[in-house]
This record gives sequence, structure tokens and C-alpha cells, in this order.
Amino acid sequence: MNGFGIMNKICKKTTSLILIAVMFVSVFAGLSFTSEGSAEAASYPTGYPNTYKNTGMGATDIVGVARTQLGYKENGVGTKYGYWYIPSFVNQPWCAMFVSWCANQAKIPTTQIPKFAACTLGMQWFQSQKRWYNSKYFGGTYTPKKGDIVFYCDAGVQSYSSHVGIVLGTNGNYLHVIEGNSTNASVCEFTNNSSRTLSSSYVIGYGHPKYSTIAKNEPTTYETWQVSAGSLNLRKTASTSAKSLVKVPFGAEVNVTKVEVKSDYIWGYTKYKSKKGWVALDYCDYIWGSINGVYYQLKPKVSPKTASIYVGYKKTLSKTNGLGGKFTSSDKTIAKVNSTSGKITAVKAGTATITLKTATGSAKCKVTVKNPTISKKTATACIGDSYTLKVNNTKLTPTWSSADKTIAKVNSKGKVTGVSEGETKIKAKVGDVTVKCNFTVTKYPTTYENFKTKRATYLKKGSTNFKSIIQIPKGTELKVSKVYYTDTWSMGYTKYNGKKGWVILNKCKYLNGSIDGTTYYVRPYLAEKSTTVYLQNVYYIKIKDAGSSTTYSSADRKIARVAKSGKIRGIKAGTTTINIKSGSTKLKFKVTVKNPVLSAKKVSLVRGKTKKLTVNGGGGTITWSTSDKKVAVVNANGEITAKGFGTATITAVRDGVTMKCTVTVYDPILNYTSKTVKVGGKVTLKVTQSSGAAITWKTANKKIATVTAKGVVKGIKKGTTTVSATVDGVTLKCTIKVKAAA
Repeated sequence: MNGFGIMNKICKKTTSLILIAVMFVSVFAGLSFTSEGSAEAASYPTGYPNTYKNTGMGATDIVGVARTQLGYKENGVGTKYGYWYIPSFVNQPWCAMFVSWCANQAKIPTTQIPKFAACTLGMQWFQSQKRWYNSKYFGGTYTPKKGDIVFYCDAGVQSYSSHVGIVLGTNGNYLHVIEGNSTNASVCEFTNNSSRTLSSSYVIGYGHPKYSTIAKNEPTTYETWQVSAGSLNLRKTASTSAKSLVKVPFGAEVNVTKVEVKSDYIWGYTKYKSKKGWVALDYCDYIWGSINGVYYQLKPKVSPKTASIYVGYKKTLSKTNGLGGKFTSSDKTIAKVNSTSGKITAVKAGTATITLKTATGSAKCKVTVKNPTISKKTATACIGDSYTLKVNNTKLTPTWSSADKTIAKVNSKGKVTGVSEGETKIKAKVGDVTVKCNFTVTKYPTTYENFKTKRATYLKKGSTNFKSIIQIPKGTELKVSKVYYTDTWSMGYTKYNGKKGWVILNKCKYLNGSIDGTTYYVRPYLAEKSTTVYLQNVYYIKIKDAGSSTTYSSADRKIARVAKSGKIRGIKAGTTTINIKSGSTKLKFKVTVKNPVLSAKKVSLVRGKTKKLTVNGGGGTITWSTSDKKVAVVNANGEITAKGFGTATITAVRDGVTMKCTVTVYDPILNYTSKTVKVGGKVTLKVTQSSGAAITWKTANKKIATVTAKGVVKGIKKGTTTVSATVDGVTLKCTIKVKAAA
């Protein structure tokens, strides 16, 4: 950012079209543009505090504030005026933002001087408010006064302003002004500059604010902070134990007029929702301002202070109080860092220091970058046997090689196979790093463990292929040269009757010995790895081959609790994990707790019938009730008795859980119990209060009367018979008397 030039032109067109567009929306909507963006990763000058004491006279106060800034100079990265305006404008051209900052410090409302960053829009605002006077060059006669805002342009161009300043008065034909972003990008005062005259072609005109008196009891200096926590207590005194007066929400801005630095926090005195008190500034972000010329911004912090990562991995540092901060690395060849986000990328093994620097100080993190590691630096296998190596702490795929393939060969997955007796090196290349394992191939195992079968078992083809090779009798002693743990079993590689394979060590007893100096005892395992229990019901965890001591703990005691004996009790519906440590082995057991449930959610009954409901799960007493005793009742054993046509709800409460069952009672009835028809005449019988199921119609004597599937009865000859309807398990009858036709 170059300052305001005075050699060839009075100003430069440095304001971007984007900036103008943003300001057009904000100013002419009657709003000041105050949304916060992400601060540039910059360390801008914060000196030249405003030490001026406002008088309440607008013109005098804006000039007084401006004088305190004379000599302030940007450092090529940004200014405090741009950062105050919007953090993301920290490195924008700043002459207009300097004027806005001075007006704000002087307590001049935006209805008198708008908050603007584009000179042209500031000029247009004064014109729209009819507070504008053209310069003499453009036909005006007005002589500017103290506190007026002067707008400049490229010579003779009236429609576009590229620079702005604050008028202190006139010196004959010369303007007496203070301007930001002027000579050498600094705040300067001019009294007799040839380009700054009343008749200069570089001067467009003047905005004349309609100053009003400002309340003199307002603080003259303060700092503005924004709450960065979810909410913050405004307290009666500067102490965490003091009474909370009101909650200040996230994002709220507070003006701090006093500061107390204590051992726990920096406290600021402010006013929020008519309440006055103290807030912990450690939970706020500093925006701008000073108190009596002193800045109380917090020093930045980074977390962690030391970090250890492997080549190729990334880690993002957490920062606090880091507004406007920039991250740098002391050695980019070891660890690179994103200047704004603090994300570290490990490049090669070594140590580097990551520094976060802001206007208020710096914070450091010592980063140690480590190379990937190989699972074994030394390993042994017999001729024809295999041993799988792994490269840990890398996201890249290793390239494997053997220094002598006649001794041991290795495949692309790190599986090493012994070929002949001898020693060689197995190498894995990961990026620019090579890790090695000294590999020894022997004719016979050099180290082993002794196990004895506790019962007859089988020699298996593979540690994951459980196809049987040969049966091993009970009491057989075996020499185990390799051990492999599955999710369930401990597997041992051995030889029996000339056959090589794997045996399940959980079916054997450890006797003595070790493999490469490590003793591989049988590892405990779970008979079951999960269970589902109902509320208040219990389950005992079963561990096979448990260690000398076993402890249990629940990841969520609100869902399930576990006793020292491994007894689990369901407390609340949900899923949790029981963490188990048996000897040196850690196991996990998944528990799902369900609420008790009724045996049925819906029941249909005919009046007079009964049905028993049961509650599955739970351990407490069951309380039964009905919503309508005229429809259905229920006893203490959950037995429902249908009383009358309709619907009722049966409720069961157990262990605080409410369960409901809807009971529908049917009471089928015929529209007639007896009816007389003539020979050849008809009558329709209907069933009501049924479930709607199909009805079976029947006549006792078809020679006297017949009945259709829809209940239509027809008289055939003189006499009496019975017509019945069967539905919902109930048979209803109607006496039909047939008389001769008239």
C-alpha cells in the first residue's frame, strides 16, 4: 500500500471496485458495515493510542483525536484502522477508514459522519444528506471549516474521489488538513501544500457534518472486545466467585472502560443490558481501542506447546488471542505451517519451532518430527517359515526389499519368508525414509515356549485357516516358536508328528520359555462380546482364561453399571461399553439396554372374553390401569376382561417406564331377534358392533326361509325357523315366522 502521493498527483486510485460495491450496500442501506471476517495473518502497528479527552464538541474532538495519530505509519502489512473497520480489511487502503476511526473515537454518530472505507461513497453520502459543498474549482464559494471532511480526486475528475482528509481550517488560500495513508503511507499534517488549496483541481469539495453535542459523561477512552465463549457472566466484582448479574452471549461486543489484571484472568469493567460489572477478557477477542493510552490486549497462546508427529502427518495448533496473528516455522524443511490456520505438515525428521506472532506478543510450539518405524528391528524365522513386518506411523505404502534374497525374501505386504540359513536386512522405503530390520533365518527355532494340551485338540493349517491337520492327544507337550492372537483365540505355531501348524493355546497350559525374550501367555477372551438386557435386568460377563486379576468399568454408568464380579445391570435405555482389564489384556464388551415392553401393543376381544398381557424385561412391580372401565378392565396380573363395545387403553408402568396397549372390544348384535315375513317376502338382517370380519349366515330350515350371504331372508312357506349369523366367534340368532300371503 503506497501512501497519498504529492509529486505528480495528489492521490492514487487505490480503492478496489469490490470495496466500493460493499460500501455502496452498507452506506446507502442506512447501515454501517461492521460484520467481522477472518483477520489477515498480519502483525500491524498498534501504537499511537488516542489520549485525547473528548469535550462534546464534534468538530473540536475529531481534530483532537486526529492529532494524536500524527506520525502513525503502516508497516507494509496493515493498519489498526483497517483492522478496526473489519479484520479482513487490515491491509486495504486506509485514508477513509482513518477518518471513520477518528470520528468513532470522538464519539461522533454515523448519522453525522458515516463509517466508510471507499472515498467516493463517503462523498456521495454527504451529497445525499445535502451536507455537501463544491470546491471553488468546481464552482463553489464555500470556505471549509474545522471538522469538515475534504474529498480529493485526480486532477479535474469530479465524479470519483480517491483520497480524503480532516479539515483543521485554512491558511490563506491553503487548506490546513490531517490525512491518513498520505506521504510514505503515514498520518500527516499539511498547512501550505501546493496541491491542497481552495482553488486546486485536486479538491472536489467538502462534507460538512451536522455536529451535535455529545454527552460529556461518556468514557473518553476504552477498548472494544467481542465475546468468543458460548456465553459469559457479567459479574458484580472482578472474581469468578462474584455474583453473576447477566449472561453476555457469544458474539456480543462490550466496551471496557477499566481493566484489572489478576492471577486468574484479565478483567474488564463494562455495561451490558443496563447492568454494570466485570467480564473475564480471556473469553473475549480484542477488537480495538485503548484505556488512557494503555493497551490491554491478551498475549497469544498456542496449544500444545510441544508436539511430536511423524513424517507426512499433519497437525493443527489451537490458538487463542491470536487475532491478526501469523504462524511461521523456524525450519520449513522439517515442518511447514499454514500462516493463518496453524496447520503443521511434517516434512522430515528433526526439530523446528512454530511461532505465532501478533501485535501483542508471540507464542511458540516445539515440534519434533519423527521418521516412520518398523514393527521389529530384529526378527527370526525358520527356513520355510514366514514373519510379517509392518511399517508404523505412515500413511504411505512402503516399498519392501531384501538385501539377500537367497537368505530371506519379502513380498509387497512385508511378509518375510526364510529361504536358507543366514542373516540379511529387510528394508522398507517410505518416501525418502528407509527403515530396516536385521533378519535371521535358522534351520530350527532358536527360541520357543513350552505348552501342554489340557484336552485333545487339533493342529490347524493356519492361524486364521482353522482346517484341521492332525489331532493332538491330551497331555502332549508342544514347543511353540510363534504366537498369533485372533479376536478370540491365542494361536501357537508348533510341530507334531512331523506336521507343522497352529494350535489353539487356550486349550493348552503354559509351562515355560519365551520367544525372542517375550513370554506369550494365553490371552483372556470373551465368550460373548455383546449382549442386550432390559432395564433393571442383569447379565454376567463370561471371560475365558481370565488373568490373575480382572477389573470392570462402564463407559456410561447412566446406561449400565457393572460390579466387581462382572455383573451388568441395565439402568437406562441406550448403548455403552464395558471396559475390562484381565491381567495385562484389555477387552471391550458392548451392552445395549432396552426398556421393558408389553407382550402386545394391540388386542381385539369380544365382550366377555379375556386376554393376559405380560411385561418383558424390568425388575420392579407392574402397575396396571385402564382408560375406560366400561370397555375393558385389567387386574393386577395383567389379565384384560372385555366389558363393552369400544376402545380403551391399558397402561402398564414398570421401573418408571410407561407401556400402552390399545384394546378394541367388539359386541356383535343383530338388528332383529325375531321377525315375521310373508311367503315370498324379504327382510334384511344386519350385524353391528362387530370387527367387520366376514359373517357366516345360516338357516335352520331352508324350506321355510332362506338367507343370502348378505343377510337377506326370504319367506318360502308358512312356518317358523331360525336364522343365525356367526362373526368374531359369536353366533347370533333371529326367529323367523313366515305367514301366508294375503
